[in-house]
Amino acid sequence: MPGTISQMQVSYNPEEDRILFRVNTTCKQVFNFWITHRYAVLLAKVLKEHLESDLDIVLQGSPEARQAVKTFKQAKAIGSADFDKAFDEDPNELPLGPETLLAFKLNYSIQGNKLYLGLEPKEGQGINMVINRDINVSLTTLLQAAANRAGWSLETSAKASAPPPVPPVVN
Repeated sequence: MPGTISQMQVSYNPEEDRILFRVNTTCKQVFNFWITHRYAVLLAKVLKEHLESDLDIVLQGSPEARQAVKTFKQAKAIGSADFDKAFDEDPNELPLGPETLLAFKLNYSIQGNKLYLGLEPKEGQGINMVINRDINVSLTTLLQAAANRAGWSLETSAKASAPPPVPPVVN
């Protein structure tokens, strides 16, 4: 992805029952992906893992101290984000084409304070982004708000992701 992230938009589309994720770069390239509930849960898990790998949080001695540092850093990141600015609807280029692609593959690695995140369709080219923790907080906030509008839980606990129990066989 040439350029850096300039804007992100995450909105729920009830007709599609999907989240529309849009990224605009400083070069005015726009990338559009549909995100399903399952994919949103995976993305939320990755974003959470990145946020929780912050050494300022990890090195705290108690759960209360970790939560306090996490809350402080999230509030600071949210305070510096501009959620009121309208998404720029006039791109110079749509590198993936005019159609919105269904996000299928999710690749990531965490290196230091950066999250290297790749979203790809089942076939063809996707997008690779480098996300710092402040951008992560903004993306997490946008994703959670869209999921709330959809009535989706982004819970990533084992209980939420476990398959339903198989009923016993009665003879």
